[in-house]
Amino acid sequence: MSRLLHTFLLASFLGLAASPASASNCAEDIAAVDKALRSQYGEDRKWWQIIACPVVMDGQLRKDAVVNVEQIKEISYFRNIAYMQHARGDDKMCKESLVKPKRMLRVW
Repeated sequence: MSRLLHTFLLASFLGLAASPASASNCAEDIAAVDKALRSQYGEDRKWWQIIACPVVMDGQLRKDAVVNVEQIKEISYFRNIAYMQHARGDDKMCKESLVKPKRMLRVW
């Protein structure tokens, strides 16, 4: 019985030890998507547009933007889902939710 308890505690500890590494990766992915979204807009931003996250409100897309307005809405939708999953601690689903936005924004 003691060996079983020892094995269970060891497995639980290893599971907890692995969580922060994947959490930081998901958080880094969210930050990368946010940065890529902001980079799609022109540089003439007002203070309230800079605070808006992740989409710049009433901003104009750059002429060389890799996405259009509809794609920005879709990316924001998936980004928000990923953020909620990250907040719940479900980093695997968080990373899976960011696959499409990262591909659309060409974040490697």
